[in-house]
Amino acid sequence: MKFLISGGTGLIGKSIVQLLRQNNHDINILSRTKRSSFDRVKYYKWNPKIQTIDYDSIDDVDVIINLAGENIFGLWTKSKKKKILDSRVKSLQLLKKLINHKPNNVKQIISASAIGIFPNSKEIIFDENSTQKGSSFLSNVVKEWEREIESLKAFKINVTTVRIGMVFSELGGIIKVLRLITKSRFLSFVGNGDQKISWIHLNDLTELFYKISQKNYHGLIHAVNNNPTTMLDLISILTNKYKLKFKVFIPELILKSFFRLLCLGDFYEDIANSSKNVVSKRINKVYPELKYTDLKDL
Repeated sequence: MKFLISGGTGLIGKSIVQLLRQNNHDINILSRTKRSSFDRVKYYKWNPKIQTIDYDSIDDVDVIINLAGENIFGLWTKSKKKKILDSRVKSLQLLKKLINHKPNNVKQIISASAIGIFPNSKEIIFDENSTQKGSSFLSNVVKEWEREIESLKAFKINVTTVRIGMVFSELGGIIKVLRLITKSRFLSFVGNGDQKISWIHLNDLTELFYKISQKNYHGLIHAVNNNPTTMLDLISILTNKYKLKFKVFIPELILKSFFRLLCLGDFYEDIANSSKNVVSKRINKVYPELKYTDLKDL
């Protein structure tokens, strides 16, 4: 099979590319910068911002995997928030332009999405059948994101939406950041640290994307391992090598007021105090052999 991947140079994309190469598949990667091709991997230029793309990138492609999107971490200025939204919507719009440009063999599109579409909750559990959606900035971004994904069905090909939870990996993301922070032996928590974290290990997420392509699974699926943890429990596992000198629990009201004062209320709700209690009723149909289901597996 031949794959076309957008966002193929990020943490998740690199892992998927490695697995595809191990299984003797050919991969085209869309990149905004010129890169040298190598064994089974070719790079093609695109720029979602100005809607330009190398149309040869779709030749003989069977499956498109869309992972493109601005990193949500960072200072949420107006320009940053615009990049977060535009990077997701315009990437999909450009992929539609690519598919529509000339005849192709694409049979399936697998697109990343996020569990951030749901409101914060510590008690309510959300799955693929849940209809309640949040009203925060990220929730609205994901709504627009998924609206564009759904529009791909007009091409009469199978479309899969993968709502990804927090991705754990020693190679990057929150685990790498927290490992560095814990070495300082000083940690602060929002409230009592009981915010829910629905997560999946990078290796399992990579296998999930691959199995979706092999089984031609289509529809909505949550990429989480059905064993949500809490921020406090996560930190406790990561700090088993270090004895914390200071552990500070900051009242939610104080932090919320502070972030609002800085005009960062959205960042507080979506990042600092995020609590996503999400499970998947469908992941076992595609990938029942998850290898990382407990924090002790990290």
